[in-house]
Amino acid sequence: MHYHVVTTQRCNLQCTYCGNTVEPSLMPVNNQVSISALKKFLKDDPEPVIAFYGGEPTINLDFILQVMDSISAKAFMLQTNGTLLERIPSDYVSRFHSILISIDGREELTDFYRGKGTYQRALKGMKYARDNGFGGDFIARMTVSEESNIFEEVKHLIELEDPAFNYVHWQLDVMWDDDMHARWRDFPQWLENSYNPGISKLVQYWLQHLENGKLLGIVPFLGITQSLITKEPSPLRCGAGIDFFSITTDGRITVCPIPPSIEFAVVGNIYQTKPDELSGKVTLDEPCLSCKERTICGGRCLFTNKTKLWGEEGFNLVCDSTKHLISELRGVLPVIQKLIRKRKFSKDDFFYPKVPNGVEIIP
Repeated sequence: MHYHVVTTQRCNLQCTYCGNTVEPSLMPVNNQVSISALKKFLKDDPEPVIAFYGGEPTINLDFILQVMDSISAKAFMLQTNGTLLERIPSDYVSRFHSILISIDGREELTDFYRGKGTYQRALKGMKYARDNGFGGDFIARMTVSEESNIFEEVKHLIELEDPAFNYVHWQLDVMWDDDMHARWRDFPQWLENSYNPGISKLVQYWLQHLENGKLLGIVPFLGITQSLITKEPSPLRCGAGIDFFSITTDGRITVCPIPPSIEFAVVGNIYQTKPDELSGKVTLDEPCLSCKERTICGGRCLFTNKTKLWGEEGFNLVCDSTKHLISELRGVLPVIQKLIRKRKFSKDDFFYPKVPNGVEIIP
């Protein structure tokens, strides 16, 4: 199973969609779990994947290093803003399978949402990691909000060369608050006039590279295309409540890192629960269960399916954006299948991720 281990709530940035809000009432600010207790819990999982998460996880670097020294894992991952990567000793940074970098696209956009200088500091951290033995995947972990131009931001990140991202993924900044209009001026108009057309343009850009023999690591395109090719139904793609869980700073186990204060999300704790007791305790509700695209989408997000913070209207708008994405990829599927028949690519080339890394696939 894949475990997001929260090292701290603290962060060194104040992104506009987060605000660096530390809430001790939710869980202790810094991790209070002993290494021995975590090790005892994980020994019953034959192949644990451990991803360090925050806040900004590298603020509690000592805890990360202790875990990596003491616990055997199938893979170690790090989800970080990248600005403190130079603090990690080279003999540890080289051991990560993947490093997910929170970066939103072009420099001006990333700095607009995350603070001046954040973009360059993140790239500097990436260069440090590469120069000090990190040979794994760098994954751009974008937040896409109202100022984002999805085509331009993804194109920029996937074309970077020094340092380079192996993969780019994005999450829509939606349904985290109770009001669609709290932080969005006009979300429906943005979808219609910016995001959906940008997705259509991005699919054609991706296809053009495929026809030229290059498979770009645009994560949602890979995962959805793989399902369209194989026709194998997909469960909830992020794995929340299935094979993906989060361990809070006080040892509770939740179905994902987002909602430790919400009752449905807590499914156990590392002191009394075994890994094989976790799966299937929280499952999707309607309307996802009856949706004709569920076998491709998987349900998008367990948290938003359960909470529907933007009500039915907002939920349906986001759902429609997913359907548009799937439709655009379905439209180019015959060309991709032709390339596979010509052995330009194989079906396995589109399988992602080969090792669980916490990337949700569906934006």
